[in-house]
Amino acid sequence: MTPYVRVGIDVGCKSHRVSIGGPDGSILEEFNISHTDAGFRDFFRRVERHKQKLDLPVAVWQGTTGVRSSFLVFLTQQHAW
Repeated sequence: MTPYVRVGIDVGCKSHRVSIGGPDGSILEEFNISHTDAGFRDFFRRVERHKQKLDLPVAVWQGTTGVRSSFLVFLTQQHAW
């Protein structure tokens, strides 16, 4: 199994809960971001920091009703991991 920096996102209307985990299942960081440009910049900055530190690819999971939402599509279009 390929090791990843694991990013979980609980999508909300005005803000989102993010958890970044290591390849061993440990939680590296948890935080909230606002649904704003500044919030998304903060999200990408934090994820990139862990990606660079661990030298691993990133895998993103999104908590929703089971349907791939436009939010996850947006994230993958904004930043190529």
